[in-house]
Amino acid sequence: MTNGQLSEYEQHLIGQMVDGEIEAVFRWGVIVDLGLSRVGLIDALYIDAGDNYQVGDRVSGYLDCFDEQKDKFILRPPSQIPLAERLRRATGQ
Repeated sequence: MTNGQLSEYEQHLIGQMVDGEIEAVFRWGVIVDLGLSRVGLIDALYIDAGDNYQVGDRVSGYLDCFDEQKDKFILRPPSQIPLAERLRRATGQ
């Protein structure tokens, strides 16, 4: 699997709820080991002020997509709506 290609199994997981273990926490997001070919990323835009992510914690989230530029799966916490929908609501469209 090179050049951003995902296995058929990984492609099937897009849109599904998955579990993983937090590997690292940064200002720009949280890196999650999903047990797949790439790690997951919870983008800072999905992290609220009261959220407390710690290395080693187990988390669940929707596997929204695979970002080829970042070479990571993008995870969305169950309590959050997709970024595109948030932007649509913010602009009143």
